[in-house]
Amino acid sequence: MNEIHKLNSSLRTSLIDRSRRDIALTPAGQQFLAVVRPVLQQLSVVAEALRHADARRLRINVLPSFAARWLLPRIGDFFLRHPDIDVDISSTQALVDLGASGARLGIRYGSGQWPGVRSELLFDECLFPVASPGYIREHGIHANEDLPRATLLRDDFHPWTAWFEQHEVAETNCTFGAVYRDSALAVQAAENGQGVALARSWLVADALAAKALCRIGSTSIPAGAAYFLVLPRDAVITEEVREFTAWLRSQAAGSGYTARPSNEESR
Repeated sequence: MNEIHKLNSSLRTSLIDRSRRDIALTPAGQQFLAVVRPVLQQLSVVAEALRHADARRLRINVLPSFAARWLLPRIGDFFLRHPDIDVDISSTQALVDLGASGARLGIRYGSGQWPGVRSELLFDECLFPVASPGYIREHGIHANEDLPRATLLRDDFHPWTAWFEQHEVAETNCTFGAVYRDSALAVQAAENGQGVALARSWLVADALAAKALCRIGSTSIPAGAAYFLVLPRDAVITEEVREFTAWLRSQAAGSGYTARPSNEESR
């Protein structure tokens, strides 16, 4: 309160109404606050900017399934290696215009052909059925021929049709569970013992290693799509982008996935 006394003396008026038990401003105090509040707010903004002046910023956009099942379990390693880089991660199912969104790079799922970007394959993947160990024991689902007795979980991107056609299973004989709009949700439902998911290999790699999920059978089919690192075609490759993409490549290589050459001329 000593500073308040000094301010009162300097202004030759009282800013605080001391006749009340709670703290309240006098009319002069309210007038003074109205003038200095914008200045204080601006000082706060400047102080925050100064605190982060040395931080290098990198904004990236990824799909929710990639973020939840692959990136988030690993991103701590990048922070340890590059504590001075401030990473801003956004996730959406929509095809984001990287330039308009301010993102320096993105992760997309598909063929690698998108307008206005350069693309580089991260994961070339396949599909196979998975379920929790408990579900497999309880329902006796061990091979492809057992699938008609299981509850089959579905996601929007990869229906079971291609699997049935390759393995000559009649789709009409199968029981289906819920439809999930995100592949990561279908995998999580399988981990929770709700049924069998037709999963992407990269999406369940960690869960298989942790024995939270088990493969059913030993066969797989091509996914027909893959995950790509994408950058705006005319983007300036900053040191932050270079370091993050190098880290992504090393993590992808460590995951044991194969990669095709990058597509520098995606349209």
